[in-house]
Amino acid sequence: MFTTVYISGVVVAILYVSFLLQNVVYSALLLGATFFLGISVYSLNRVTDLEEDSVNLPDKGRFFKKNRDYLLFASLESINIAVVLAFFINPSAIIVILSAFYMAGFYGIGARRLRLKNILLFKNIAIAGTMTMAAVLLPLMVQSNIAFIVLMVTYYIFLNIFIESVLHDVRDIEGDRKAGVRTVPTFLGRNKTRNLLLLLNSTLVVWVAFSLFRAIFYPYIFVLILGVLYGYWSILRFTRASAKTSRPFYSFVTFKWMVMALYAVPFALGWPSL
Repeated sequence: MFTTVYISGVVVAILYVSFLLQNVVYSALLLGATFFLGISVYSLNRVTDLEEDSVNLPDKGRFFKKNRDYLLFASLESINIAVVLAFFINPSAIIVILSAFYMAGFYGIGARRLRLKNILLFKNIAIAGTMTMAAVLLPLMVQSNIAFIVLMVTYYIFLNIFIESVLHDVRDIEGDRKAGVRTVPTFLGRNKTRNLLLLLNSTLVVWVAFSLFRAIFYPYIFVLILGVLYGYWSILRFTRASAKTSRPFYSFVTFKWMVMALYAVPFALGWPSL
């Protein structure tokens, strides 16, 4: 239950950061809708990933299998609540919410005996793409924005989530191999995966430098820089061979979104004022 709430909180934090970077006044109802979307998707994912979880997380795997019906019920009820909350802001937001939900279910369940998440890179692109779509498009349901800003925010969010999803796959190498799931770590190995992620994270250095040059995303640029540095630390920390014995620390991979959201709150409230 804690994991479900935590992950949903991370999804809300990502949306909140997107609101601020796009300079759009946040919507409490859309934040709430995203929270329940996170609960719905995570609960559904636990059902579709029973085979992998039985190897990677034996205790949790047994719990998920025993409570499969409750998880499905929680998933369906949560998406219903998310749709209702989104409706009161903009009926078009329902399309974004449902698209994210169906995409998550489709990649996990698959079609015609083919689990799309077993396709190399598809899992990571689907996760990053789905979350980025919701985080970027929902603020546009409140207020339109400049295409350039939207593209900049899209790249930052997508790449960070992509890196985080691959880092979780590093932890799950053993279970994914036994389940026949092709991920970046099972294909490239731990060392090459680390080098790839470091290269991708380095593109965010260019992104930050360009943002400074164009004088955009003020006053959040400092925490965006910290996010890039945090990315380097996460990659170096969680691609080590010994990281497989440190499962509790994996919450730190996504914790930076919480930090970024909390850092931005005073500025969003107009403090300090110039």
